[in-house]
Amino acid sequence: MPLTDLLLSPVTVFIVSLVFAGIVYAIGGAISPHPEKTRGKLAPYACGEDFPGERVPVSVHVFDYAALFMVFDVIAMVLVFSMGISIFAEPVVMFISIVYVVLVLVALLVLVRRR
Repeated sequence: MPLTDLLLSPVTVFIVSLVFAGIVYAIGGAISPHPEKTRGKLAPYACGEDFPGERVPVSVHVFDYAALFMVFDVIAMVLVFSMGISIFAEPVVMFISIVYVVLVLVALLVLVRRR
């Protein structure tokens, strides 16, 4: 195996990029300012400011959209990978396509009904 093939192999490029990222991370940590640690900065969820300890309800609408995005993302991936396959020629692909369409419709129905 020639040296150029070894240096341009994906494994070597990945290792070199990891080493480069580690060096950049270390240099950034060394030259960044380090503020003094106060009691307010070390307190969780306060970010250095003195807030009263009150509970804020968490909205779950973000998770609804994240789940819907994941469903559409999986469908897009299946469609991209099955571009060269005719849906009507392969019954398994046709079944999977129908299942994904039903899954999308159920996800949309659940999302609409929650509002």
